[in-house]
Amino acid sequence: MTVHRKTLTFAAALMALTPGLAQAETACLTRPEAQALFTYALPQVISGTAKRCQQVLPADAYLRTHGTELANRYAAQKGRSWPEAKAAFLKLSEGQSSDVAKFARNLPDDSLRPLVDITVEGLVSQNLPLKSCDRIDLAVDLLAPLPPENTAGLIALIVEMTAKAKGVAPADVADKAKIAGLTLCPA
Repeated sequence: MTVHRKTLTFAAALMALTPGLAQAETACLTRPEAQALFTYALPQVISGTAKRCQQVLPADAYLRTHGTELANRYAAQKGRSWPEAKAAFLKLSEGQSSDVAKFARNLPDDSLRPLVDITVEGLVSQNLPLKSCDRIDLAVDLLAPLPPENTAGLIALIVEMTAKAKGVAPADVADKAKIAGLTLCPA
């Protein structure tokens, strides 16, 4: 399996970020917006993945031995991406339902951030297919040396490139790329 495919597997875990991200049909994110959202969510995705996969990964797997350390390192940087990540989250929540969007938009940041964090980690830890754990563990190990912004940027770029290469861009807007429920649009 190539690094590209392993990164896509890790990106699939990121697609489960929020109900809006997994199901939004009308909203699209630019690559920078997706990168900000991924940067913000990576610590919770890593934690949720480590929790989900601990039952099937060997004791020396990267997520079992270094997952908490990596999540903490990435969490130290996530505050910087919050303003853009929040805007992306709100944009996606509008694509899911106006009630969810209104609720989220009216929450203060100190209430919304923990809600997003708990949602992300919970969705990943409950929904990640166990058969993907070994590939995700390897992808996380390969991406771990990168700063969170670079990891998130690489994931967003690969999602965009894969969607366009597979020809899954919506027919009415040729410059949008859609994969796993996430629509990427031009900046």
